[in-house]
Amino acid sequence: MLEETLTTAVALRCALEAEVERARREREALRTLDSDRIFAGAAARAAFNGHVADLQERLAKALARAAGALGAPEVTLARLAERAPAETAALSRTLADVRALAGALAELDRLNLMLAGRALACVQGYLTALQPPAAAYDRRGARTGTALRAGAWSKV
Repeated sequence: MLEETLTTAVALRCALEAEVERARREREALRTLDSDRIFAGAAARAAFNGHVADLQERLAKALARAAGALGAPEVTLARLAERAPAETAALSRTLADVRALAGALAELDRLNLMLAGRALACVQGYLTALQPPAAAYDRRGARTGTALRAGAWSKV
């Protein structure tokens, strides 16, 4: 009765395990400012989000079908355990793994976001050093598009 539900939950756990591992590797790309790997990681995350959304929908539908087949009025692990204790225990363990992996992924995302902010600040610093802001002003007091260099005064 809960085979489809358990299979979907296991697929969700496997997807999360793979994403947690990919998120761990993403730190190295952020540290080395490897833009190709960073953009590939963003594309992989988008694909992961779509895949997980599909799995969550399949899991919800499978749980609803299982509850209907078992005659349970609502879908809870406690209600399912009354009718299929062994299968529900396996499902409960798998869902506990999913929750733990989701928490680990959220923590890795927070760390990666912090590292991405630092990488952005580093890149902005490099760009500012390569092309500093203008040091000259026009007649209205607005900065001009070029910095003044020694001997580069123009007649205004």
